[in-house]
Amino acid sequence: MNKKSVMMPFFIAFVAALLYWFVLYLAQSQIRKTQAMETVLVAQQDIKEGRQMIKGYVKEQQIPVAYVQKDAYRGADLSNIENLVTRIDIPRGSQVTKSALMSLSPESGISLRVLPNFRAFILNVDNNVISLIKPNDKVDVLLTFDAVLKSGGKEKMTATILQDVSVLGVGNNLGQGMDAAGREKNANRQADASAFTDRSALSLALSPIEAQYLALAKEEGEITITVRSAGDTKLTPLEISSFSKLFQ
Repeated sequence: MNKKSVMMPFFIAFVAALLYWFVLYLAQSQIRKTQAMETVLVAQQDIKEGRQMIKGYVKEQQIPVAYVQKDAYRGADLSNIENLVTRIDIPRGSQVTKSALMSLSPESGISLRVLPNFRAFILNVDNNVISLIKPNDKVDVLLTFDAVLKSGGKEKMTATILQDVSVLGVGNNLGQGMDAAGREKNANRQADASAFTDRSALSLALSPIEAQYLALAKEEGEITITVRSAGDTKLTPLEISSFSKLFQ
């Protein structure tokens, strides 16, 4: 019996052992991968197509890494989904993926920012004022009008008719996150629009009855917008102002 014949069984046994070790290693790796967990964002409820995302729509949930979708939003991305809009329906319990969401934009329309039971009231405001107001600011709405006195005469008066009103949009700016190119495009669009008029659209979130009163107020006098400080939500009873009271 030659030397090669003696070594062949040992060689075959070595190769078989190596293959067995490799298969075992792959199996163990797959088990470890299956057992490893990762935190992703999943829908807490059925989310319809065209809805603007808010934190309350989703929750963090740990699932095995092997079942995490490639473009799923991780737990650390919770703050990044706000102001995004759903491209498709997202069923409850499904992972929230980047392909299922898109950026809020003027093309998507103001309706995506309007919460249930509210209305977007479009108010035309001077361009030199509009540049100082940003989406998500809080404002008060004042009305200056000619009041008829008991004597039959008239007097200018100003009343605060709405307080703590949320700004949904300013012109084409709906509060969407934009990169440098997007900001430049939006600025150019805004400049083109303002070149033909000295007024721009301010979109306010109002209840239906508030919208009625503001529409009525527009016809009765001049509307003024005042901007609140960040975090100020206090509603304050205010008396109507007039020149006669000013100089008392």
